[in-house]
Amino acid sequence: MLGLIGWLVAVIGMIWLVVTAIQTGKDTADKAIWGLVNFFCQPLGGIVFYFVKKQGLVPLLMVIAGWILVVVGGGMSFSMGNLPQ
Repeated sequence: MLGLIGWLVAVIGMIWLVVTAIQTGKDTADKAIWGLVNFFCQPLGGIVFYFVKKQGLVPLLMVIAGWILVVVGGGMSFSMGNLPQ
């Protein structure tokens, strides 16, 4: 359950960070690059974005906290019960 909550927090933070990156870009290319970096390279892309643009600390912390909760919660591993081998 903790892993699911962490995954939801990380996804919400990632979406928020992508929106922030698109809103703070100067031109279309800058918006597209930062949006794609933040979408595909979380949490490293968010960390780089924060230090370069000085924007998006709260969503970045949400992404990091979400990943921590996923790891603490068992890594989102699901069991199918006793399957025959």
